[in-house]
Amino acid sequence: MTGKLLLCVVAASLAACASMTGKDDASADFEREARAEDVRVREDKARTALASLESALADYVKAERKIPARLESLVPKYIAGIPSVDLPICGRETDKVQSYPSEVLRDGVVDGSRLLASGRWGYVFDDARVVVFVDCLKPSTKGVPWYQERGVY
Repeated sequence: MTGKLLLCVVAASLAACASMTGKDDASADFEREARAEDVRVREDKARTALASLESALADYVKAERKIPARLESLVPKYIAGIPSVDLPICGRETDKVQSYPSEVLRDGVVDGSRLLASGRWGYVFDDARVVVFVDCLKPSTKGVPWYQERGVY
């Protein structure tokens, strides 16, 4: 009788473990999906903020007929404030700007090998081009390094 009782207890424990594993898998799946959605939302916000900066830059260049020496020159006339970029893969949330010398541009494109990857907004210009970007070498969910995501005006 003791053997049967022990077998019943073991069987019941295994059944309970199996049902708990199912819950754990469902919870893990839910958490993965929630994290993925959070990443998508943050990336969309970063792209929207980048588009706002690009638009404000275009307005500045059109109205002032020159490229601003600093991105902060857009505030408050062309944009209320420098928006924050919040991409945990790149660093902490910030509205700071990392300015670069024109040598960072090669053939009109940002040379990633010359970036500090500060996680801030990146800003660089030369006589022909002005570029605002996310100063991050890590890829977005689109598989493109963040410094190459939009940002060329």
